[in-house]
This record gives sequence, C-alpha cells and structure tokens, in this order.
Amino acid sequence: MSSNRRFEYDKGPRIEDEQEADESERDADGSETDGQSESPDRNRPHVAVPPWKAGIVSGVSAFAVVFAATYQLAASMDATGAFAGLEDGPSRWVLAGLTSLASHGAAIELDGEPIEGVFGSPYTPGLASDVSALIPVAVLLVAGYLLVRYVSLETVREGALAVGSMVASYVVLAVGLAMVTSWTPPADDDTGDGPETISIATDLDTVVAVSRTALVFVLIGAAIAAVPRVLEASSIELVDETD
Repeated sequence: MSSNRRFEYDKGPRIEDEQEADESERDADGSETDGQSESPDRNRPHVAVPPWKAGIVSGVSAFAVVFAATYQLAASMDATGAFAGLEDGPSRWVLAGLTSLASHGAAIELDGEPIEGVFGSPYTPGLASDVSALIPVAVLLVAGYLLVRYVSLETVREGALAVGSMVASYVVLAVGLAMVTSWTPPADDDTGDGPETISIATDLDTVVAVSRTALVFVLIGAAIAAVPRVLEASSIELVDETD
C-alpha cells in the first residue's frame, strides 16, 4: 500500500462562483424592474374592456349626467319663478329636454318653424342661457378625459373606435330626446288661435349640431389625457436610443 494515499472528495462551489451568481441574479432582477418602471402604463390604473363598449358606456353616462344637471337647473329656475309668466306651462321634464337640446345648438321650433328671438318669445323665456350652455361642454370634456385616461387603449385605431362609439351613442340619445320632447300651450280663447306646439327640430341640422358639440369637446378632453402618455412614451424612446 502506498504511503502517498490521496483522498478524493467532492468539492463544493467556490466562494467566488457563488458571489458571481448572486451578482448576476441581482442584475437580472434590476433590469426587469427598470423595464417595468419604464413602461408608461405601469402606474396608470386602467380598465381592460373593448373600446367600442367603453365608448358606448361613456356616451350614455355623459348624456345622463347632462340631462340630470339640466333638469336640476330647470327645476331651480322654475322654483324661483323664472317661468311664472306662463300659465299651465310645460313640466320640468319638458323644460329640461328643451333646454338641454338648445344648449347643444339644436333649433327650437313653434309649429315646425324656428322661433326667432327665443329670449323674447312669450313661450320660451330662459330656455337657453350661458349656464345651461356650459353643462354639456364641461361634461363632455370630463368624459373624453376619463375615457382615454382610464381605459386601456393601445393603438390610435382603438382610441378612434372608443371616441366614435361614444359620440354616436350620445347623438342617438339626443335625437331620441328631441323626438319625444314637445309642449303645446293652451289655446288663447280671446284670439281664437289654435294651440301651437313647441318642440325641437328633428332634422339633419340637429344631428349635425349635437354631433359637432359632442365630437369637439370629447376630442379636447381626450387630447388632454393623451398628452402626458405621449410625452412619457417619447422620453422612454429617446432614452433607449441614447443607450
């Protein structure tokens, strides 16, 4: 038996190898964290729904808010005597419908003819005002902003689909309201004139007026929400190109 016996055993990993492995793992984790922090949508809450569905819900909600706010305004004006000159005047629902549609630029008609000088007409005092005209503007701006801010829209096509469906649903409801909103004052016994019906024109001009109002202010609100995302995405691309 040789005196120079060699003992063979399994050697564990070297300390240097373990340190290198730990450093590589930390680098990998750091790169993944940096990639997530660079994502412009990581910290942005969003709802993953089809763009057309989000647009329809936003359009219906915006129209409901506009009508509710206009109804509250018409009710307060009626309660304070703004329509006291009219006997057997229209209900507050009719006042809200006429005021809401007039605030979008729709024409008010008397027996099918546009009423000239609506503020001086004995039939329609105060149906449109600066306050009522601001209601759809404010609501549509906020609705367009929220649509782009909180709905996951990855491409320009999805954004256009969401905005288009929102405006379309809003216009459909407005036209439907115009078709059912009318008021016939009582007949004048002194003159013997027949009753004259006050309503909203349900023609192409009304569709164009409501569509123009909805589209313009929804786009403004959507653009305000999209600007920070575009700037953030652009800054990330510039950093990547520099690296």
